[in-house]
Amino acid sequence: MTNPLSAAPSVRLPEGSEYHAASPAEQPVIVVGGGLTGLSAAWELQQQGVPYVLLEAGDYLGGKVQTEFWDDFLIEKAADAFVLGKPWALELAREVGLEPELIHPREDTKRLYFLKGGELLPFPEHLRMFVPLDEEAFRRSRVLSPEGTERMLAEVNVPPRENADEDESLASFVTRRFGKEAMNFIVPMAAGIYVANPFELSMKMAFPQFLAMEQKYGSLIAGHRALPPRTTPVFGSFRGGMSELPRAVGRALSGEVRLNAPVRQVHADGVTLASGERLRGRGVVVTAPAWFSGPMLAGDFPQAAELIGELKTNSSVAVILAYRENQFTADMNMHGLQVDWSEGIPMTAITVHSGKMHGRAPAGHVLIRVFFKDTEPGEARRLAEGYVQELFGVTGEPLFHAFGDWRGKNPAYVVGHLDQLGAIRAALPAQVQVAGASFTGVGLPDCVNAGRTAARAVIAAAAH
Repeated sequence: MTNPLSAAPSVRLPEGSEYHAASPAEQPVIVVGGGLTGLSAAWELQQQGVPYVLLEAGDYLGGKVQTEFWDDFLIEKAADAFVLGKPWALELAREVGLEPELIHPREDTKRLYFLKGGELLPFPEHLRMFVPLDEEAFRRSRVLSPEGTERMLAEVNVPPRENADEDESLASFVTRRFGKEAMNFIVPMAAGIYVANPFELSMKMAFPQFLAMEQKYGSLIAGHRALPPRTTPVFGSFRGGMSELPRAVGRALSGEVRLNAPVRQVHADGVTLASGERLRGRGVVVTAPAWFSGPMLAGDFPQAAELIGELKTNSSVAVILAYRENQFTADMNMHGLQVDWSEGIPMTAITVHSGKMHGRAPAGHVLIRVFFKDTEPGEARRLAEGYVQELFGVTGEPLFHAFGDWRGKNPAYVVGHLDQLGAIRAALPAQVQVAGASFTGVGLPDCVNAGRTAARAVIAAAAH
C-alpha cells in the first residue's frame, strides 16, 4: 500500500542551525506537529504574513488523516468524511483550491441498519442524528422496546436541567432526557464518534449544541423540529480521499516545513529539537497529541505537563476488508450498520465504504470497515471476518486486509475536560498554545478551527 502524503510536499531545510532574527517581530512562530491542526496553524500564519517553521516528527504530513491505496481500492485508516455544518474544513478546502474535489455520501445506497439481538433492523427514518422527528416511524423501527420507545418520545415533556452551567456525562444526559433504555440506541451514534465511555464523556466538550438546545427549547425533539428542513448534504469527503486536504494545504505552504524533526523541549521563545538544534521564535503552537506534547513541555512548564498527563485516552481498531461482490449473498449497496450498545460484542459498527462513497473500490468489489473497541488487531480481524460472514453471507477469504490501529490514541474528553483545558492554558504563557484532537476536538473541522485559532492567539500575544 502507498501513502500519498509520504512524498509531498517538498521539505525546506534551514541554512543554519539556529535563527538569529534581528527582532522578535521578525522571528517565526514555531508549529509543532504536522497533522491537520498544525497544517492549519501554519496556513493561518501564512495568510497573516507571519513567518513560521512547521516541525513534524514523522516522515509525512497529515497525522491521523491517512488515506492509502491498494490497487484501485481507496482505504481510509481513520475518518472517511467530515461534518459540513461546522464550516472550517470546507473553508480551508476552498482556500487551497480543493473545493472542486468535494464529494458526498451516495444517496442511491443510503441504507443503514441497526444490529439488535442478532437481527439487522432498518434504521429509523426521519432522524436528526439520534433525535426522532417522526413518532410513528420511530415506533415502527423496533430499535427500542415499546416501553423504551414511548419513554424516548416523551422527551418533549422532560423539563430542562436547572444547573445548566455544570458539566455532565453523555450517559447522564441521555438517561435524564430519553430514558435508560435509549442508551442502547443513542450511545452507538453519539459516543461512537468519540470512541468514548458514555459514563465519562463530557457533554460540554462533545455536544454543547444539545445542552444549548435543551435550554433554548426545553427539549431536543422540540428543538430539532423547530429547525428548517435539511436541503444540503450533512457530510463531505474528497474524490481522492480525506488525505487530499492535508496534502493540498502542505502544497500551499510556502514557509519552512521539516519532516523527521522531533521536538525535545518547548520553551517560551522557541524549541529544542531532539538533534540538539535550538530554534527561536516569537511563540509556539503545540499540536502534537497529549502523550507527546506533555513531555515536550515538562522542562519549562511542569505544571502544564502534569495536567496534560492527566488527560485520558480511549482505544479503537478498524479492520478494513476487501471482497469481490459475487462473494456476498446480501446486497451490499448500503452505508452500513450500528450495533446496539447492549449487544455485548466488541464490534461497534460496520461501514460499507464502497457503498457509502463513490470511488472507494473498483467495479464489482466491496470494501468494508469494521470497528471495534479496544481489541488486539489480529483478534479484531478474526472477529471481523466472522461478523461479515454471519451478517452478509460472504464466502471465501478477503482479497486483502488492513488496520487502523488507534489503541490508546483517541482522546477521552471526560467530564470537566474544558476546565482541565483551561487550567493547562493558564499554566502556559500566552505565546505558547496547545491545540489539536487531544485538547480541542476531533474531526477535521474542529482540528482546522483549533489550529487557526491557536495561530491567531500566538500572533496576538506576540503583539503585546
